[in-house]
Amino acid sequence: MTENLEVAKHHFEAALTALEENNDAQAEIELRKALKCAPARPSILANLSAVLIRQSKWGDAKDICAELLVVEPNSIEGIINLGICAQNTNNLDSALDYFNQALAIDPNSSSAWVNKGNILLEKELFADARSCFETAHKLGQHLEEAHIGLANLHNELKEYSLGLAHLSEALSINPQNFQAQWNKALSLLRLGQFEEGWKLYESRWHISGMAEHARHQNIQLWLGNQSLAGKTILIHAEQGFGDAIQMSRYLPLLAKENGAKVIFEVPPSLTELMRSLGSEIAVISSNSSLEKQIQDAPEFQCPVMSLPLALRTTLDTVPNQTPYLFATSEKRLSWENRLNQASAIDKPFRVGIAWSGSGHYAGKKNHKRDVSFDEICSLINSMETYPIEFHAIQKDLEDIPSKGCPRNLFLHSHLLNNFADTAALIAELNLIISIDTAVGHLAGALGNQTLLLLPDPPDFMFMTEVKISPWYPNTQLIRQEQRGIWPLDKIQATILNSIANL
Repeated sequence: MTENLEVAKHHFEAALTALEENNDAQAEIELRKALKCAPARPSILANLSAVLIRQSKWGDAKDICAELLVVEPNSIEGIINLGICAQNTNNLDSALDYFNQALAIDPNSSSAWVNKGNILLEKELFADARSCFETAHKLGQHLEEAHIGLANLHNELKEYSLGLAHLSEALSINPQNFQAQWNKALSLLRLGQFEEGWKLYESRWHISGMAEHARHQNIQLWLGNQSLAGKTILIHAEQGFGDAIQMSRYLPLLAKENGAKVIFEVPPSLTELMRSLGSEIAVISSNSSLEKQIQDAPEFQCPVMSLPLALRTTLDTVPNQTPYLFATSEKRLSWENRLNQASAIDKPFRVGIAWSGSGHYAGKKNHKRDVSFDEICSLINSMETYPIEFHAIQKDLEDIPSKGCPRNLFLHSHLLNNFADTAALIAELNLIISIDTAVGHLAGALGNQTLLLLPDPPDFMFMTEVKISPWYPNTQLIRQEQRGIWPLDKIQATILNSIANL
């Protein structure tokens, strides 16, 4: 038995070393070995649950927490970690119950106060969230997390300078707090402070939800410090479709101005569209191995969202010439014929519209960017006397009822097999109205006149006050003037003004 405990201790210490090196996968391996030697050790179970949470392994983490609570029913770590699992599987009420349970056991648990504050913040109960974060701060423990929570609160209230101050406080306590670095990056970029913002944006590789998507680590990373003349560089998509579309503007610059041979690895639904960047860009699919698609190994690799840093982008030097993506003439002609056949109006003004996204926004599962279908119907029906057609340019139409769809709303989801199809449809329309989703970026990249609808507060990419996107000069930003309320009257007026200016 003593020998088993010694072996468990060895693996436990190896796990702590792995954690110091930010090697969560190795830490999990060592902790599971330790647990095998000492199955009911609370310290091993608590640390293993935390490591699983860091890797977003919510189901496994819940199982380990359950084991911990059998051994130690009042384990604060076990209860809090169950709450974190519930929060990240979109069960906020259950998470709140766990954190309240932890506080009933120990009212001085600053970790429980911070996590409760995070739940209340997601529920938009701002005063209660502030009280939780301030209580945690007064307790003097988990100060970094308390400052991050207060920063997030201030950002939600659009008090951005106060938010930055709290993030700076967190980083003064621990300069290696990657969550604080990441949140500060988003805050700086939202305020147009690109130089420091893009540098801190690299901290995403230490953030759950992004770290696990790192690719091609065996190839040397390029962040602008080496010459690319005569070299091959692999640029790879890493986050959403919209991010790849937005940052693909940089690839021709790498080829033409830096003399690089450029390979662009993207999801299959983007490959055809991305070939319109130019013949000098080799486009490959992320669904197939690199070795099967290229002959020679590239000297460098760069994630697509690191290109603004690598090319030293400031607010004044954003390469915003559009269009930089194009629809094929064959697909455009096909859509032109299809739209003309479906139309009952002579020379209609055609509006493309996208009102809902994936269900995730700003790194969380929520629908704050979406416009309800009822509101869309209200907008469309209010203009039924005008020669306007509305064309859905989104793939997901789950929120459309079987009856009650406006007569001048045309649905095309069964024909949108990839983004090249969507691009060709967009190219045949007069105006695009989109929430902050991939097709909004696509319309901007194609050079179409676009109204981009932004929630309050907006995603960091579209800043706080500007009315025209710094990334897409053809895109007008329509912001919520009041949280959660879309200015339908302003959208309608902009559509009618666009018709008048034809």
